[in-house]
Amino acid sequence: MLPCSGLTAYAALKKVGVVKGAQPILLIGAGGLGLMCLELIKALGGTPPVIVDINPTKREAARLAGAAATIDPDAPDAVAQIAACCNGAPQAVIDFVGAEATANLGFDALGKGGIFVIVGLFGGAAPWPLPMIALKVATIRGSYTGSLNDFSELMELARSGSIASIPTKTHPLAQAEEVLNALEQGKVMGRALLLPHEC
Repeated sequence: MLPCSGLTAYAALKKVGVVKGAQPILLIGAGGLGLMCLELIKALGGTPPVIVDINPTKREAARLAGAAATIDPDAPDAVAQIAACCNGAPQAVIDFVGAEATANLGFDALGKGGIFVIVGLFGGAAPWPLPMIALKVATIRGSYTGSLNDFSELMELARSGSIASIPTKTHPLAQAEEVLNALEQGKVMGRALLLPHEC
């Protein structure tokens, strides 16, 4: 998990910074990446994040894993809820979904002078009016994966024993299509591992 979701989440976190006692970071998506990011924030001593996800089961998993709050993005007052739970508009938002709807929510929630990191590759186009980027003094960054140096730092953190495991379920390789369909439908909690046949 560490070279995949761990490194991806760690590299995104480095772009916003994790400071003990600081305002919570807003994470969009409580799948494998979001839950890994939550564990990394905890391991780094950061303030527990606020997490947004459309799936109530994933929101509950994030709550049980230690999120400061979980929010349904479809709530009509989602942006107000985010501000209330983050003690003001968040200065850092990481979008692990990367869809038009999540980009819109993340940008609307972002505080003035904040940084918005987009990791997810769901697709679509940026939904914001261009003048708002300047008026918000917003920084928008992409994050795909991390560097070799990032991975070295992540492994040191892992060796310390401070990164908790995220929910993981194994499946036989023959179920690959079923697992991919479940992933597409948002039914995979955490991570799914495909294992080859026993020899």
